[in-house]
Amino acid sequence: MAMPRIGVLCNHADTDSGAFAERQLVNQPFLDRIEDNGGVPLLIPDLRDDAIVDLLALCDGLLVTGGPDVDPRRYGRQPHAKFGSVSPRRDHLDAIAVGYALERPEMPVLGICRGIQAINVVAGGTLVQDVPSEVKGALKHGQGAPGWYGTHDITVVEGSRLHGILGCERASVNSYHHQAVDDLAPGFRIVARSDDRVVEAIEREEGALCLGLQFHPEIMAHRDETLMPIFAAFVEACR
Repeated sequence: MAMPRIGVLCNHADTDSGAFAERQLVNQPFLDRIEDNGGVPLLIPDLRDDAIVDLLALCDGLLVTGGPDVDPRRYGRQPHAKFGSVSPRRDHLDAIAVGYALERPEMPVLGICRGIQAINVVAGGTLVQDVPSEVKGALKHGQGAPGWYGTHDITVVEGSRLHGILGCERASVNSYHHQAVDDLAPGFRIVARSDDRVVEAIEREEGALCLGLQFHPEIMAHRDETLMPIFAAFVEACR
């Protein structure tokens, strides 16, 4: 059986490397977890719209990676005082790639960190722009611990696809974000929250697996048996 090809969205970076300053980047753990579970990662940088679509047509699934804040004007709001950095090229790539995948309900999608936010925005939802200042009683969502170590717990909705994948209602996760899902996009449901009620996971109600996670299982999965099944389930859905 051919290994499923999974599109992995790149981040555009302007570095201080002179003539070689512009780069398209992907964090290695995303690629490792796909390969570990029998998939082939296909990197998708920000290109012309038609070129992005041509690359997506080769893919059996889509991984929407982490990155900088989503421009709030993409969901009809102005920037909060604590809004962070923005990448217009990454916003463009997400709009084309996530839009393409959502128009094809048979295409599995996994969004991580910014990825859950991008899915929600492209599908019609909004974001909390700064959790520490906007969420009363917010937990610490920017951890000062190793990435493989979970620093707060989440509660998973029983009967959800995520619950079926993890096989538990409580899990410990890492946390590297200051934004989160606010108004939920149509056609999705919230399937996990942290104890401060911040949204930690969403999934599409119909079609193939379309799962957004606010935490980073790609960093934890090789050391945490609870989160290990996430990438296995995603790659399997792409077959």
